[in-house]
Amino acid sequence: MERAYVKPILILLFPFFCFVSCFDSLLPYKSVKWSDGWEYRFLSEEELAYFQPAIEDLSLEYQPYHIPYVSLEKPTPKYLSARIRYRDSLGYPKPSLLLRGLVTFFDAYCGETKLLSEFLRLPPAEPSGVSPIVYNRNFVPVLELPNECLERYVYIVFFSEGILPLGFSEPPLYGDPADHYKAIANRSQSFASLGFFFLILGLFSFYLFERRKKKQLLAFTWFSSISGIHFLSQSGFFGLFYYDTILPSFIIFILTLFLIPISCLYFFDQLVGSGRWNVIRMLWQFHVLFSIVILTLAFTETISMSVAILTFIWLCLPTLIIQIIVAWAQMVAKKPKAVLLVIGASALFILNAHDILSSLGFLDSVPRSSHWGFFIFVVCLTLYGENLFRNSEIKYGTLQKEIVTAARIQNAILPPSPPRWEKMNISVYYQPSHEVGGDFYDFQALGGKKFGILIADVVGHGLGASIIASLSKFAFFQAYKHWANPSFLLSAMNEDLVKKSFGRFTTATYFYIDMESGKFMVSSAGHPSFFHWKEGTKELVEIKPKGKPLGILPGLTYAEEEYTFQPEDQFLFYTDGLTEEENEDRLEYGEKRLAKSFIETIAKQSIDPMAKILENFHYFTGLSGSPHDDITIIHLHIKA
Repeated sequence: MERAYVKPILILLFPFFCFVSCFDSLLPYKSVKWSDGWEYRFLSEEELAYFQPAIEDLSLEYQPYHIPYVSLEKPTPKYLSARIRYRDSLGYPKPSLLLRGLVTFFDAYCGETKLLSEFLRLPPAEPSGVSPIVYNRNFVPVLELPNECLERYVYIVFFSEGILPLGFSEPPLYGDPADHYKAIANRSQSFASLGFFFLILGLFSFYLFERRKKKQLLAFTWFSSISGIHFLSQSGFFGLFYYDTILPSFIIFILTLFLIPISCLYFFDQLVGSGRWNVIRMLWQFHVLFSIVILTLAFTETISMSVAILTFIWLCLPTLIIQIIVAWAQMVAKKPKAVLLVIGASALFILNAHDILSSLGFLDSVPRSSHWGFFIFVVCLTLYGENLFRNSEIKYGTLQKEIVTAARIQNAILPPSPPRWEKMNISVYYQPSHEVGGDFYDFQALGGKKFGILIADVVGHGLGASIIASLSKFAFFQAYKHWANPSFLLSAMNEDLVKKSFGRFTTATYFYIDMESGKFMVSSAGHPSFFHWKEGTKELVEIKPKGKPLGILPGLTYAEEEYTFQPEDQFLFYTDGLTEEENEDRLEYGEKRLAKSFIETIAKQSIDPMAKILENFHYFTGLSGSPHDDITIIHLHIKA
C-alpha cells in the first residue's frame, strides 16, 4: 500500500475506533452503577468482627450511595459495608457480579451465606494476640449469585489500608460467570501485552540513545518503560512476586500513574517544544512539583489516597486538552505528519475521559477504553518521532541493523522451541532480514489430538513490521475461540488488525490438523503456498488457498479447504523471504527449486530435513549474511 494512503485511512479509522470503544450495547454485561440502589455504612473494627447479615438487614444506618464517595478524613483502617437488594436475574441462567477497580474487600454475603472472600482473618497465635490478615490466593473477583439470593440483600464488606475506598472503583458488571471469566482473561492479556509492548519500545529506544545520544530517545525510553510497568501492575504481573498482599502492586500502580504524565509531557517537550517558556515544559515541571507534594501527603496519611487520585485526574484532563491544542498548532504550522500528533492526543483524551466519566457515574457505560487510547497515542508519537529522526539521521531501516537488544526481545514473541506433540516431528527455522523482523508463527494444542499452526508475514521490515507482528500475535490470541475454525480465525484477526495496523498488511496461513480423523483444514490470507508430501502415493502436492491479506479491508471472509493425510506424510510451510531470495545472477530461488529440494530431502531420508533444505538453499543463493527478507520455515512430519 502506498504511503500516501496512510493518513486518510488513519483519519477515517480514528473516529470509528473511538465510537466502537465507547459503545456498550454489544457487550454481554450490564453495568450496575453504585448510585442505582446501593446503600452503605461504615463499620468499626468490632462491628466487622461480629458482622451478621441478618442484623444488618434491620439496620437504619445505611444511606444511599452517591458517586463519587471520597473520604476527606485522615486515612485509617476503615471498613465499609455496601448492600443492594437482589431482585432480578435479568434472564441470566447463572447470574453473577464482576467486581472491578482497585478496592479490596473481606467478605461478600447473600443472606447468611458467605459467597466470597478476598482477605482472610486467621486465628491469633496467642489468645490475647491480634488476628493476622492474609490474602486468599484462590480469589477471583466474580461473585456468583445463587437463586436463594433473590429478594435478599447482597452485602460486600470493603476495607482500605491507605488504598482506595469503595466510591472510586469502577461499577460492578452484571452478567453470566463465563463471560466474566473471559472478561478477566481478556483484560489481563490486554494489559500484559501492552505492558510488554511498551517495555520493548523502551529497550529499543534506549539502545538507540546509546548509539545516538539524543534527548528525545532518552525521554521516550523513560516514557515507554514507565508505561510498560504501569500496565503490568494492572495485569497482575507483580503478584507473581508478592503472594500475600496487593499493596506492592498498588504502590507501583500509583507511582507510575503520577510519573506517566511527567514523562509523556517531557517527551512531548523534547519532540515539539521550543523556547524557554513553552507551555509543555511548564506543564511537566508543574506536574513534578504537584506529584511530589500530593504523594507525600497521601503516603504520610495527611490526606486520603482517593483525594490524591481524584485531584490528579481532574488535573490531567486539562493537560490532555492542552496537548491536543499543541498538536493542532503543529499541524497548522504544516509540520510533516503532525496529523499523527492530533490523532494520538485526541485518542488519549477521548478514551481516557470516557473511562473516567464512566467510573465516576457520569456516563452509563463500561470503562474499558483508556489503555487503547494510550496505545494509539504511543504508536502515533513513535511514528511522528520516527519521521523527525529520519530527516536528520540515516534512514530508519539502517538503524534497525544495529539493534541487537531489540532482536532478542523480538524473538521473545516467538515460541522458544518447536512443540513435541505425539506422533509429530516439528522443526522450525527463523532468520529475520534485520535484527527485528516481521515474521510470526505459533503452535497451539487444542485438545482431543487436534492442533493449530499459524505462520504469518508482515509487509516490510524493521521496527514497524515487528510492531505489527506483535499485534498479529495479540490478535491471534484475542481470537482464541476460533482456533478450531481457520476461516473464522483469519476473519477475526483481520477485523482486529484493520483497526491497528496503520496501513501495513499481513499475509498468513492457519493449518488445523485432526490426528484422529486424519484430516486437516487450512485457510490463507494471501500467504504463499505450502507443500504436502503424500507418502502413500509418493507425490508432492502444492496447496495454495486464496485469500486477501489481513489488515487492509474490514469485513473480509476467507475460504476453508479440507484435505486428508496419512501416517508418514510431511508438510513444509514457509514465508516468501525463502523463495524470493536471489543469487548473484539475480535469479530467485523460487517454489520449484524449493519443491525439488524437499523431494530430495525426503528421498534421502535425512535425519535433519531442515538442515538439508537450508543446505540446498544456501548452495543456490550463496547467502552468507542476512537475507533480503525475513525467512521462516516450518517442517512437519506425521509419524506412524
